[in-house]
Amino acid sequence: MTKTGAAARPDLEDRAEDLKEWALIHSKGLSIAAGAILVAVGLAWLYVKSQQAQAQNASAALVQAEQAVGAGNSALAQSDLERIVNRYGSTEAGRQAQLLLSQTYFDAGKYAEGIDNLQKLIQTKPKFVEASAYNLMGAGYEQQNKFDDAAGAYQKAADMATGKSDRDSYLANAARALTAGGKTAEAVKIWSKLATDPTSPAAAEARVRLGELQAKAVKAG
Repeated sequence: MTKTGAAARPDLEDRAEDLKEWALIHSKGLSIAAGAILVAVGLAWLYVKSQQAQAQNASAALVQAEQAVGAGNSALAQSDLERIVNRYGSTEAGRQAQLLLSQTYFDAGKYAEGIDNLQKLIQTKPKFVEASAYNLMGAGYEQQNKFDDAAGAYQKAADMATGKSDRDSYLANAARALTAGGKTAEAVKIWSKLATDPTSPAAAEARVRLGELQAKAVKAG
């Protein structure tokens, strides 16, 4: 039978005494545990603040590098971008800087350096710029007349794209590269898919390209 009223008080008092005695015995351990929690919270706060500061510094540095690019000062731009990548490579601005750095390499005709830089970027699985990285890589391959590699990079860009407009644009790039590489049958497949999609921003070009390829086939036959 459950005790009630005054009968229950001795048990409650006994439990309170037991709890008080346990706390006195383990007070040192409790203090250490509380201190450890405070230290962990403090370290987490410092980490978050450090990450925020890094992101802000990277964004500011990227703006300066972009200004150098816009001014046509490629040497300064490359130096600034390389510094951003080395210091802030894990930030979003750092990854955008790495993407822009490859573009400056391509502009200077340094295609191998630009592609190597993009491959390093892609290995980090960068959010928001992965599709752009593959697309830029395709352009680098295309400049070297490596059309199969270019088409493969463009198709990967299409697979990574999050928006329909970007995806169709990358597929159109792949079809052009395939055509340039003599793989017209594969190009026709891509153009045909785009041409029959009335919502595709590449539909009009796809119909034109299909007409060109068909006329070329007739002439060759």
